[in-house]
Amino acid sequence: MTSVLAAIALAVPLFFLYSPRVEQNRIVTITKPLVITQERKTPAYYLYQQTQVSEKAKVTPPAMTTFLSNQNYVVPQTALAVNEMKVSRREIASDVDAGFTSTTVVAEKMAETTKLIPIKTEPPTQLSPSAKWATVRGKFESRGIGFINQYIELKRIEEGQVRELGRVDLNAGLYSIDIESPAGYLVAEVKDRNGTLIGKDIQKIINLQSRGPYYEGPFIQVKQPASIAGNPQMPPTKTSLVKTIPQKNVADIITSLFSNQNILENPTDEYTNVSSNASTISYISDQSKIYRKVLTIRQTGDANKTPLFSEKWIQGLLEYISDQQQIEYKSNNVSILIGRVLVDNKPVAGAQVQIENQPGVYPIYLDQFMIPNSKQTETAENGYFMFIGLEENAYSVSAFRQNHIIGHQMFIAQESAVSFQNISTLTASGSVVVRAFDAFSTEPVDIDFSTPDLEEIQQTVVGTSAYRKQNNLGVTQFNSRTNNPLYIPIKYFQDARKEFVHIPQIQEPWLKQIQTEKLINEMPDSGLFIGFVPDFDYEVFLVYEGYTKDQIVYFDMQGRISPVPVKGGGFILFNVPLNAHEVVVQEVGSDKIFSQVFEVKTNQVSVSHFTESN
Repeated sequence: MTSVLAAIALAVPLFFLYSPRVEQNRIVTITKPLVITQERKTPAYYLYQQTQVSEKAKVTPPAMTTFLSNQNYVVPQTALAVNEMKVSRREIASDVDAGFTSTTVVAEKMAETTKLIPIKTEPPTQLSPSAKWATVRGKFESRGIGFINQYIELKRIEEGQVRELGRVDLNAGLYSIDIESPAGYLVAEVKDRNGTLIGKDIQKIINLQSRGPYYEGPFIQVKQPASIAGNPQMPPTKTSLVKTIPQKNVADIITSLFSNQNILENPTDEYTNVSSNASTISYISDQSKIYRKVLTIRQTGDANKTPLFSEKWIQGLLEYISDQQQIEYKSNNVSILIGRVLVDNKPVAGAQVQIENQPGVYPIYLDQFMIPNSKQTETAENGYFMFIGLEENAYSVSAFRQNHIIGHQMFIAQESAVSFQNISTLTASGSVVVRAFDAFSTEPVDIDFSTPDLEEIQQTVVGTSAYRKQNNLGVTQFNSRTNNPLYIPIKYFQDARKEFVHIPQIQEPWLKQIQTEKLINEMPDSGLFIGFVPDFDYEVFLVYEGYTKDQIVYFDMQGRISPVPVKGGGFILFNVPLNAHEVVVQEVGSDKIFSQVFEVKTNQVSVSHFTESN
């Protein structure tokens, strides 16, 4: 065995003896200060606001927000927005005993508690006896979350809509809620008087146990809400085949979020004022040029680390592949996509990958020594693959195993950078409900749609369909079109972890009328982005230098043009450049940030919702 390793070491160029393993974690300390541009009101400014508020909260009571005015924050009402679909409880088939005939095993504390008192929250929803499916009760606990001058909101959310409000008894450590349907999620949130989220927990309603007069619900533990961070991962200093690599000066590593709009002081910095469904572009750069710049799409709650790849390893990689495949790259700064296939958070061997709509582009797989092997046809035990020399654009990469799709991920190719993503999947698949409807009348619309989760085009019936997926991370996209000539084809983007998809259909006459009325001319090499913001007042930014506000048109809930952003309506970004990939929506009255990574193509209409729906 020793002789075999020695032979490998002699045969393989020295640059391959570096391995960007990610199983080990190290903390990188960044000393570059956060640069704030208040006048531009960039995402960096809003994150800075949150940091300042958090620091003050340690010694003083929460104060009113200073975002745009000194008005008190008002908790958004739960009225149905027209650009979201409402689901009837009769559509949900239940396998839970609705007759309350199971053996009664009542917890003593639950039996004694007949009145649950809400803490500074809205009164619970009162359901009529005919609408009430059951009462759900369960244990409630807070972890490190105080309740001074704060309030609790307990609600059931189904397909992004608040269905009912519940009650919490802090003294007893219990909650209670009357529900119409045993579907969706129970969400508990603790907020201060400005509406800033202090703590949160989300539990799926599943496997309810009958306890006679009520059903026992999931255990709710309110803790710090999910955050977003850069999380770079330094490579190890040793491998099994080489001597120690010199220690890296980690102070040279600079990490950013929001497409370079927010420079982090430390890559482990976390921000909890970002929507749970947010996605953003993060850059990790090395000022000393030892490591190649990495571009990666980060999501709220994603704890995965991003590996760094040395310039020496990259240069040797390109030379090695050029010799193997007898090709010559234009320069050493060509775009490089490096990915890893994970199943249940573990690298998987035997997976194959391909780029959507790029049948002639083939991956290169890396063997167990991180050496590219042009004869290898699937991932090795480390799960790594790569694509080299793609044009600067966004790409959807799907992973297969035994000819079945197991997951997908969006990559953004950029010259002089490594685009890195994990394709993270689960063994157990989940169900996804798809609904298509007119964006303003909410009438169901039948569509044909495709997504990287599916091998074939699928159709909705009366605006509804369903499929199963294994993907549990990333940004997913849906190509939608209908036989109705009124509606235009669109590409819809959202968090791949969501269990429902609401695709609003856009009428072409509506869009053309707005374009004519606002005297907007179509620019070459550009697309269009439409965003719906159902729950709050907002401001919107396309994260792209030079994009001006005169290209943005706002509309209300009925689709009528508005001079300013309107709650329940949305916005249109005309003439979006092809290399723009991120839209940020800021909630007025708080520091909450909603961001969405997307792709745009010439004459393509991209669509997304900006909401905290589960």
